[in-house]
Order: sequence, then structure tokens, then C-alpha cells
Amino acid sequence: MAVGDPRARASYERRVRIASEVASWGIGAALLGTAALPTTDQPSRIGLVASSLLLFLFATLWFHVFPDSWLGRSRFAIGTAITQIIAAILLVLTGGVASRYFPYYFLPILATVFGMRISGTLFTGTIATVAYVATFVAEMFVVSNRTELDDGVIRFFSLLSVIAMTALISRTIQETRFTLRQRTDELATQNAELSVARNTAVGLARVRELHELVRVVYESAKNSLAIERLYLFASKPDFTDGYTIGPDGSMEEFHTDPALPEDTPRRRAVREKRTVAVSDSKDQTVSEPAGQHQHFAAGLFVPLIHRSDVIGLMAVSSHKAREWSAHEIRIAEVIADASASAVASFLTLEEVQGQSDRLEARMKVLESMDDLVDALALTTDESSLAQTAARSLSQGFHLPAATVLFTDPSVAILEPIGTAGRATPHPVVNGPTSCPAIRSGRFFEVKSAEDPVVCPYMPFRSHYSCLPLVAGGDTVGALFLEPDGDSIVDVTVMRAAADRVALSLATRRVIETAQRQATTDGLTGLHNRHFLTEQLRLMHSLAARHGQPYSVVALDLDGLKNVNDTFGHEQGDLALRGLANTVRKTVRASDISVRTGGDEFLILMPQSSLEEARVAAERVREAIELQGRADPRIAITVSAGVAAWRAGRSAEQVLEAADLMLYAAKRAGKDRVVAETPVPFAQPEAASGA
Repeated sequence: MAVGDPRARASYERRVRIASEVASWGIGAALLGTAALPTTDQPSRIGLVASSLLLFLFATLWFHVFPDSWLGRSRFAIGTAITQIIAAILLVLTGGVASRYFPYYFLPILATVFGMRISGTLFTGTIATVAYVATFVAEMFVVSNRTELDDGVIRFFSLLSVIAMTALISRTIQETRFTLRQRTDELATQNAELSVARNTAVGLARVRELHELVRVVYESAKNSLAIERLYLFASKPDFTDGYTIGPDGSMEEFHTDPALPEDTPRRRAVREKRTVAVSDSKDQTVSEPAGQHQHFAAGLFVPLIHRSDVIGLMAVSSHKAREWSAHEIRIAEVIADASASAVASFLTLEEVQGQSDRLEARMKVLESMDDLVDALALTTDESSLAQTAARSLSQGFHLPAATVLFTDPSVAILEPIGTAGRATPHPVVNGPTSCPAIRSGRFFEVKSAEDPVVCPYMPFRSHYSCLPLVAGGDTVGALFLEPDGDSIVDVTVMRAAADRVALSLATRRVIETAQRQATTDGLTGLHNRHFLTEQLRLMHSLAARHGQPYSVVALDLDGLKNVNDTFGHEQGDLALRGLANTVRKTVRASDISVRTGGDEFLILMPQSSLEEARVAAERVREAIELQGRADPRIAITVSAGVAAWRAGRSAEQVLEAADLMLYAAKRAGKDRVVAETPVPFAQPEAASGA
């Protein structure tokens, strides 16, 4: 519950009322029971009965006739004071300060503990003390017994002691209750803030547009702060423009006057990076349209801070003047904190989209360079692409010389690939970022040897300029251009040309990568059957023409179905990947590993004899068996068949022979290598004839 929550107050008052009523009826019952004792003398019995009846009458009137709101916060103290007066009447009726029923005189004082307020204890104690002293003084003129007077003094000090101890207990309980209540309020406030932050974050996680984000933030602020309108200032650096949404749910764009004074709440919030509260807009100058158009009477200006920078400003407003509490300001800041990252992401996305639009405009300039585009489209490799680009640029811009440099795939070096005209020889650059154009990422031009920055790799001989080749944010090369007085140095068009060359190179590399992927098995990373056909044809051609032998190892997995059935297909896939990794690590770099089917594999081993292939297959089998021992969930074994090429055999026959040996290994009990019977090697006629 929040601080000062009326529900907590009502609950507390209800508990005090019940405890007070029970105490009143209980004390009255105790007095009545004491009056019924046979040892009670007649005068005391009359006093006890009269006092109990007074207590019963008081309880009836006080708790069931008079309204609970009567006397307000003083009700409890006055009620205990009345019971204390009744106790004083009991004391007088039963013998004065020497009454044997003096302990009952303490009960109203002790009952003040229920109120948990020291003021009630002191008030009731004062009445008790005054009544006792008055009774004691009156008896001093009547009673001459010194012993009774001494007892009266002792009881007076005991009364003061009880009052002091009760006051101390009340004070302790009061402070403890205040501390617990304060801590409860703090926890309730923290829970409210966490709830607001969570609800805002969950809502923002589902939005896809900035308009939806503004709507989610508005709903969160409206539910938490009871505001009528929200503004989002999202235009750096002055934050003069943005979006606003109100009770009708319609979203509007707004534009404020950038010439407003520096002391406006909006400018102060951005400048000081803190929340600025406006309780009454009449007292301060606020931004349009907040000031008049949207009836901005009171509001909070909260900066949106992301990574220590102000990336926006959130303003919430009320149509009526109001004082903003610290809790409300904190809730607004919690909403702003929860929204800052999302707002930053959307603003960044808009900036990226703007850059994309500008790139599209540049591409339109590039479309005018039909000759360059057509020429690049006819190239077959990177070398011809670089040469064509150099010639087209030299011709298109009337350049005496042009050099096209590409980075290697590892981006370790920048080397000249194509040249045109009387190009100055360009060295290979180790580390492309050493190139000033690539390092700066922009057009780099040197007109004189006295220029502040010159290319460290090209000593100044004449006017030259350089452009980085960037595609998809990655640097793929550079253009080194050597213009003269007749050259057309149009930086915009040159950049468009550089973009086209970079795009052509990047596209070619993507296509080459795709071609490599087309010959690769997606699960294991090994080569696929398409690649096997081409490599086997090449290998067999070398064997038939030049006598270079090759061997084939056919592998088939044992137990893959058991892994799939026991542990699931994901573990089966892991087993296949594990086998592929083991094969890659075990065989030679020149050997070609191929996945031909679900659990079938081939290893092509160029320039390898039958025995060498058998030994290699055995190493693979042992490595896979060891892998299965390390992880039982992917425990598989392999059966292998080994065959080798020999004169007169076709490639298909070599594969068939390897398959026959594989089937023999399966029939022999699996998890073994079976090689065909070796035959003496004979050079093919074509080879011997050579």
C-alpha cells in the first residue's frame, strides 16, 4: 500500500476499536465477578457492581451508539480517559487509596497500549494521577492512620511507575509500527515501480513501429499516473519535433518552435538530464503545442537516456494544475527508463532506413553508367572484373591511368588486380586499413606533395585520388585513380562507380560461396554426391592417363537407428556431425570425404594404394569407436569397405568393389574394415607408352 493509504488507516482503527471494546467488557466482567465473591464486603460489592455497570453502559454507548467517526483521532484517548474516571469512582467507592481493589486502577492505563500512541497513555495517566492525588489529599484530612497514609504514598509511586512503563511500551510499539509501516510503504512503492517497468517492457517487446511504441508508453503512463496526454520528442539535437497521443487515441506529429528560451522545462530536462516537473503551466513557458493546443496545464518532462546520452524526451501532461508527488515522478522515470532502449532502437532503425534511401538515390546515379554495368556483367572472374573496371573507369572519367585493388577473402592484404593506361605500379598493402582511403572510409585525394596526408605506399608523382570499395558495410578493395587536367573528377559519380564495382565483386564472391555450399552437405559439412561425381571423374581421368592410383573407402554407420530411437534424432544428427569431424581430423588434407546418403559415406584417397587406404580406414574406425566411448549418447561404430583403382576398372566398378567390401564387413559382424584382395599393379598402356 502507498504511504498514507486510507485502507491501512481504516484497518488499524478497526483493530483498536475491537481491542478497546473487548477490554471494556472484560474489565466490567472482572469487576462483576469480584463483586460476587463471598469474601467481598457489602460496601465494596456495591462499588464493584456500580463500576461494572458504568463500564457496561460506557461500552454500549461508546461502541454501539456513538458513531465511529465521532471525536476523530482523539476518540481512543478520550475513551480510555473515561474508563480511567470510572476506575477512580471504583477506587473511591471501595475504600479510597487504601482499597484492596487498587490493581483495577491500573487497567485503563494498561489498555492504552492497544492504541500504540504514547499521547493516549500520557493523557490517561495524567487523569489517573490527578484523580488519585485528589482522593489521597481528601483522605489526608479524614484518615489519621499513619500506615494507611504510607500505603497511599507507595501506591502513588507504583502508579507513576506503571504509567512510565506503559508509556515506554507504547512509545516502543508506536516507533516499531511506524518503522514497519514505513518499510511496507517503501516495498509497496518498489513493487509498484517494478510492476510498471515490467508491464511497459512487455508491451514494448511486441511493438514493430514507433507509433505503436508511443501508444504503449501512453497507456502505461495513463494507467500509472492518471495523465491525459503524452508527448515524445525524438528529433536530435534540439528535440523540437515528435509525436503526441491523447485520450481519443489518435496519433499526431508536432513541431515546436526551436527559438524558445533556454529556461523552458523541455530544454532544462535535456540539458540537465533530469526530470522537470511543471505544476501549473501558467507559471512557466512550455513548448508548443503543449502550451495551448493540447491544454497543457501541468506535466513532467523526463529525458530518455540510453548509454549516458539523451536520445529523446518524454512529456506527460494533465489538463488541470496538480502537484506531482515524488512517487509519481519516480514512476514517470521508470516508464522512461523502460522505454529508452526501445526508442533508441527505433530511431536507429529510422536512421538506417534513411541511409538506405540515400544509397538507393546513389544507385540511381549508378544506373546512368550503362557501359560500366554492362561490362562488369560480362566478366568471368575477379581478375577480369578488376581489369574491366579499370578500363571502364579510365575511359569514362578520361583518366590517364587507373588501378583496381581487391582485398583477399581473409582481408589480410590489399593487392592490385587490374590496371589501365600508364598506371604507376602499386605495391601490395599488408593490412588494408593501412590505406588512408580505406581507413577514412571516404574519397581521398592528393594534389601536392605538401598535402597534410599522402599515401605512404605511393610516393607523390602526380595528382592522384583513391576511393574505398565498400559493399554491405565491408571493405572489399579500393580504386587508385590518376587524373590529369582533362579528367572528369566528379566525386559523386566516382563513388557510384566504386559502389558498383564493389557490389559486383561482393556478388561474385557470394555466388562462389553459394556454389561451394551447393557441393557441401548441410548437416555434416562434408562434400555431397554432386561434388563426388566431379572429383571421381577427375581422379579417374588422372589414373587412366598418368597412372596415378586412387582408393575408395565406403563407410556405413552401425547403430545410428538405435541412437535415433533411444535419444532422439537430434542426438542422431550430433552423431553424424561427430563422425564427420572425426573423419576430417583423421584422413589427409588431400583426401575427399563425401556423405552419399543418410548414414553412408565415401572417402576418396588420391595417389593412395589399397593398403594405405585400409590403414586409414582402420584409423577412422578406431577414432569413431573411441568417440562413442566418450559420449554414450552418440555411440556408433562404422563398417568399412576398401577398394582401389587398377587398370581396366571404371570409376563405377571401383565404387561397386568398395560397396561389396562394405557388405562383407556388415555380414562379418560390423564394426570392422574389409579390403579387397590386392593384385599386382600394372601401368596402363597410355602411361607406359609415354
